[in-house]
Amino acid sequence: MPAIGLIYKWIQPVMRYALEQGLHSRNGFVRKGATFLLQLPKLYARLGSHRDKFFATPAVLVNSFPKSGTHLLDQIVTALPSRCNYGAFLSSMTSSVQFRRRTEQSSCRFIRASVPGEIVRAHLFYSDPVAAALHEQRFVHYFIYRDPRDVVLSEAHYCRSINRWHRLSRYFREASSLEEGITISIAGLQGDYPHLDHPDIAERYARYVRWIEHPDVYAVKFEELVSAKREQHLLQMAQHYQRHSDVRLDLDLILQRMRQNIAPEQSHTYRKGRSGGWKEQFTAEHCKLFKKIAGDTLVQLGYEADDNW
Repeated sequence: MPAIGLIYKWIQPVMRYALEQGLHSRNGFVRKGATFLLQLPKLYARLGSHRDKFFATPAVLVNSFPKSGTHLLDQIVTALPSRCNYGAFLSSMTSSVQFRRRTEQSSCRFIRASVPGEIVRAHLFYSDPVAAALHEQRFVHYFIYRDPRDVVLSEAHYCRSINRWHRLSRYFREASSLEEGITISIAGLQGDYPHLDHPDIAERYARYVRWIEHPDVYAVKFEELVSAKREQHLLQMAQHYQRHSDVRLDLDLILQRMRQNIAPEQSHTYRKGRSGGWKEQFTAEHCKLFKKIAGDTLVQLGYEADDNW
């Protein structure tokens, strides 16, 4: 048995690296298979972990509002030292196929099952118990969000054309046009289909917005990571990690790795990866509806000063 353990300890990093590449495949079966197989090295890591390791190599949460740049943020934080990705994805709406709301207790159990150095990607609603669980587990938490107008455009494309397995896809594909799909994303589906937990865009954002000002969280706009402000945020993100870790970082090296890792086109959900696309697709009716439903949300998030857009 000791010999088997030594052999596994030697091949485990190689096996894990190969499987981690599968997590970003455009083939859904490859991604799910890689996630399944990565549970073995995660179990091995959990057996060897203790509290001190969370201080030296804390786990990282890559949290986002859906369609806001999850994979971009994931690529950036992968540059942090001693990272490992076991395919963990914590969504408050469970899987896209089931699309049921996860209980706070389930989210907290998921968080407590993490291992040192792990990257956990998430679409995680804010709640005090969940925030407390992340703090207790010493997660370094990053949250990315995006102009809600670009979000609804991206969601309409995604549910109509990219992910036909998503539980909402049927409703978007039944829409007569992309224009109608955008309207659905703004207004939500819950009014017509009460059994679906998909309210309007303002209510969907309200579930996440308290992460933005939370003292444990580094919150960043997608638009700033694809602009001239990127370098400033990369440095601040590295410093945020350093404040939560007992290890001193070579910031120049980390920043170099962050820059090298950014390759949005490698994401299986990648479409255009730019901001402001809503200006080309929104009709006057879309703008009117959006202002009525989520005009205040745009002001709250700092995307507009008022409704004069």
